[in-house]
Amino acid sequence: MRFSLLIGVAGLCLAAVGHAAERAQLPQPLTLDQALSWAEQYNPTLRGARIELRRSEGVLEHADVAVPSNPELELGTAEREAPDGSTTTDIDVRLSQEFWIAGQSGLRENAAQSRLSGARSQLDFLGSAIRARVRATFLQALVAERAVATAKDVLQVNRDLEDYAKRRLEAGKANRLEANTARIGLGRAQALLAQAEKRRDQARLRLAELLAVDPATAIPLQGRLDPAALKLPGQAQLLRRSIARRGDLAAAAKEVSASREDLKLARRQIVPNLKVFGRYGEEGGNEITGGGVAFELPLLHRFGGERKQAQAELDAALLERDVLQLTVRSQVLSALADYEAARQRVAALSDEVVDAARQNFELTQRAFEAGELGAPALTAAQDTLINTRRDYLDALDALVAAGTDLERATGGLVVMGNASAASPAPSQ
Repeated sequence: MRFSLLIGVAGLCLAAVGHAAERAQLPQPLTLDQALSWAEQYNPTLRGARIELRRSEGVLEHADVAVPSNPELELGTAEREAPDGSTTTDIDVRLSQEFWIAGQSGLRENAAQSRLSGARSQLDFLGSAIRARVRATFLQALVAERAVATAKDVLQVNRDLEDYAKRRLEAGKANRLEANTARIGLGRAQALLAQAEKRRDQARLRLAELLAVDPATAIPLQGRLDPAALKLPGQAQLLRRSIARRGDLAAAAKEVSASREDLKLARRQIVPNLKVFGRYGEEGGNEITGGGVAFELPLLHRFGGERKQAQAELDAALLERDVLQLTVRSQVLSALADYEAARQRVAALSDEVVDAARQNFELTQRAFEAGELGAPALTAAQDTLINTRRDYLDALDALVAAGTDLERATGGLVVMGNASAASPAPSQ
C-alpha cells in the first residue's frame, strides 16, 4: 500500500521534476557516473520517496505531543435580577486540559517513529533500485550503440558486394542468381541497421525517462562497454547478506513494529483520557472557585471495531513481510542463475568470435568474386556473420540485464561495474 502511494506521489511530482531538470544542464557527453548522480537528484520516484519521508516526519511531529489537545477555556456570563429590581452579573470561567492515560502517547510516538524509519529504509532501497536501473539502461544503450556500429560494418561490406555483383551482371560475367543473392544480402543488412538504430533510440528514451529529462533531448554517451565480472560470495552468504541489506525488507519490519504499537493503542483506547479542569465564578457578589476531573464512560462505544481493524493491519503487515522475504530469496537466486548463464554466453561468444565470422564472410566474398565459390556459400557466410553478431549482442544485453537485476535483488550489495566507463573517447 505504501509503495502504491509512493508511486502516485512520484507521478504527481513528475512535471515539477521535469522543469527542475530542464533548468539544469545535462552533461554532454554523459558518463555512467554522471547519469547516476543526475538520477539521484532528479529521478521522480526518488523525489516522491523524499516527499513521503517528509510526510512521515510530520506524522511523528504530530504524534510527539505531551497532551492530546490544547487547553480549553470556557467563559460565561449571566444577568441575575433581585426582588428589588436590581440586577447583578454572574461570571463563570472554566479552564480544562486533557491528558493521555495508559501510555497512549508513547504508543503513538513509537508507531510514528517506526514508520519514519521504514520510510528511510524504503528510500534507501529505492535509491539502490534506481541506480541499478540507470546502470542497466546506460550499459544497454552502449550495447545498442555497438549494435549500430557493427550493423553499419555489415551494411558496408554488403553494399560493396552488391555493387560488384551488379557490375558483373551488366558486364555479362555473372548470372541473375548471384546478383539476386547480393541484393538480398544488402536488404538484410539495411534491415539489420534499421533494427539496431531503433534499439538504440529506445534505450536512450528509457534513459531519458529515468533521468527525468525531455525525451527529445540528445544524450550522447561516453564510455566503452566492458562489463567487469562480479565478485560474488557463496550462495548462502549472498542470500543472508542480501536479506540484511534490502531496505524494503527493513521497511516491512518497521511496518510490523508500527502495527503492533497500533494494536496496543487500540486495546488501550477503552481506558478514557482524563480531563482536569479548574473553575472560577462570581454569583450574587460571591466568589466561587473549584475544580475537578472528567472522563468519557466507555459504555456505548467500546472500540471493538478499532481493535479488530488494528489486528487485521498487523496480520497484513506480517504477511507482507514474510512474502517479501521469500520474494527476495527468489529474486536473488533467479538473478544469480541468469548472470552465470549470461556470463558463460559472453565468454563463448567473444569479440574474437564475431571477428572470425566477419573474416570468414570477407574470405567467402573474395572467393566468390574470384569465381571459386557460388551464391549458396556466400549466403551461408552472411547468415553466419549476422547470426553470430546477433547472438553476441544478445548475450551482452543479457549479461547487463542479469548483472543489474542482481544489483537490485541484493539491494546494491553487488554492483556491475564497467571497466571502460571512464574512457575519454565517446562510444562508437
